[in-house]
Amino acid sequence: MINMEKLFDYFWKKYPKKVGKKQCKEYWKKLKPSPELYTIMMVALDKQKKYKDICNSNNVFCPEFPHPIRWLKHERWEDEVPNIKETLNNSVYVKPKYKNYDER
Repeated sequence: MINMEKLFDYFWKKYPKKVGKKQCKEYWKKLKPSPELYTIMMVALDKQKKYKDICNSNNVFCPEFPHPIRWLKHERWEDEVPNIKETLNNSVYVKPKYKNYDER
């Protein structure tokens, strides 16, 4: 039998934004992801995190991760991850590099 609590704990550990855990956990129990869906979700999350990391390291704007409950409710694992080379080559907005607030 699948241990939903352990799967949630692993999801929570990997998800980059740690807000609304109780509400998210309740929704997770309703969602009851199958092993196949869970795998799809975690692969997608890893791809999204890598994309964001590359954007951040290259000072390219990338939207913040949504709250985890929204990620689940809106099935954000189905979002397409943009091609990183195209993003870097065509970036319109580059975030300024500020080391601290006083440098603005």
